Amino acid sequence: MPLIVLVFLQLLCPVGILPAQTVPEIAEKALAATVYLEMQDSNGLPLGFGSGFFIKPNLIATNYHVIAGAASGTAKLVGQHTTYRIEGFTATDKFNDLALLKVSASDINPLPIGNSDAVKMDETIYVAGNPKDSEGIFSDGHILYYSYGRAVHIGKEECFGITASLSPGSSGGPVLNSKGEVIGISLMTLKFGIGAFEPNLAIPSKYIKTLLVSLPSKAKPLEQDNALVPADIYFRWGYTKYMLEDYKGAIADLTNGIILEPDNFFAFNNRGMAKNALKQYFAAITDYDTAIRLEPAFAGAYHYRGDTKSELGQYAAAIIDYDTAIRLEPDLAEAYHNRGIAKVNLGQYLAAIADYDVAIQLKPDFTNAYGNRGNAKANLGQYFAAISDYDQMIHLKPDYAIAYYNRGRVKYLLDQYFFAIADFDIALRLKPDYVDAYIGRGVAKDNLGQYSAAIVDFNMALQLKQDAALAYYYRGVTKASLNRTWEAKQDLRTALRLAEQTGDKSLKAKIEETLRLLE
Repeated sequence: MPLIVLVFLQLLCPVGILPAQTVPEIAEKALAATVYLEMQDSNGLPLGFGSGFFIKPNLIATNYHVIAGAASGTAKLVGQHTTYRIEGFTATDKFNDLALLKVSASDINPLPIGNSDAVKMDETIYVAGNPKDSEGIFSDGHILYYSYGRAVHIGKEECFGITASLSPGSSGGPVLNSKGEVIGISLMTLKFGIGAFEPNLAIPSKYIKTLLVSLPSKAKPLEQDNALVPADIYFRWGYTKYMLEDYKGAIADLTNGIILEPDNFFAFNNRGMAKNALKQYFAAITDYDTAIRLEPAFAGAYHYRGDTKSELGQYAAAIIDYDTAIRLEPDLAEAYHNRGIAKVNLGQYLAAIADYDVAIQLKPDFTNAYGNRGNAKANLGQYFAAISDYDQMIHLKPDYAIAYYNRGRVKYLLDQYFFAIADFDIALRLKPDYVDAYIGRGVAKDNLGQYSAAIVDFNMALQLKQDAALAYYYRGVTKASLNRTWEAKQDLRTALRLAEQTGDKSLKAKIEETLRLLE
């Protein structure tokens, strides 16, 4: 747009009112003022992290829970190498989870604070964040609701729900309107349930304005306002670390919170999830048991306990937990899906398919439910129906390598070797280290008489996984087809040793039969 037109448009706008901006303009300005905050305790160890944004050239707004308990910290702008030492805080509002931090910075264009009282339902908003290991997140959404009066579930006087997605560590970033004004500060919702939609929240920007009214001339040291970290902040730290796959850190924070608030069933549930991720299955079940004792109607704890029991091979016990979760929350698609998986492991394929059907009815874009239903149908010999499910899976997630592999596997069972190879090719393009896909493609090539090409695939599988018994077995079979009998026996004996080590009785019997035929 010519400069003269821009000047003319500016003249039409009343003084003090910003015109609407394009989305790229809002993103550029927001990210240029958004920082990653990393806080340390009194021993210099990492404590918490989150996002923040400049509201003055030397002043950063963030959530209070980001700085709670910290003795020092740094701020880093998106795409910049320079870090700013946090000199201290100038104001805090623990009730509304807000803090203002002092830094010495230059050449910063702070974000303007807008009128949060003017927010309207369904209004388009934008959220910026600078989370750990994922610089410069910018997403859009809209206002879902505005809560006036005390919102008990979060302990805030006022808040509004937003549909914009937030990555872990994005809390404390700016929520902006179409003029690029800050109308709120983002607060990632702690999600403890499964399947239910829980919007993220924003604290109205008017509370930032309140903090700006009477700022002290000198910043106070961080530790002056942070002697005691409350339980809810430990819970929030633990949840964020869990989402970032720092499971040990999550357990430590959740344990600290539980010491302060021992009847918080959410915390026991989330600590169980972190322990499950570390394969501490029995300890996880103990935490789920406690969560259920504290809140017997909490469907999520039954669901997650069922998942852990499935990991232990306790499929019948897992099904009982899924039954309870479904009774408490009949629309819980994930519980039907995971109950279906447990039933498959018990050989109950028809019952599993019925569960996958319900999961898909409740959640039509449930990718894994289509894939697992396809697997169950394949086990029943319903190959064309299985392929239809894999097709739907691929439609929903075109870059999902396992869907192509499974479809290729079923096409192989239908003697469609060329089509099977085409699917294995795609799976390997998407996932070059996919051992099973190399083996599957090799077997299909063997059936087409492409013995040398098949051996190349088996060799590649063994380069990636030296103890792949199936690769040794099929390579031995292919070498036998080439009359390389001595080499074939060597591969088959290696495969037999590996099968014995893993206790794979079915493969062991197959290898022994093949060796007898070669004698």
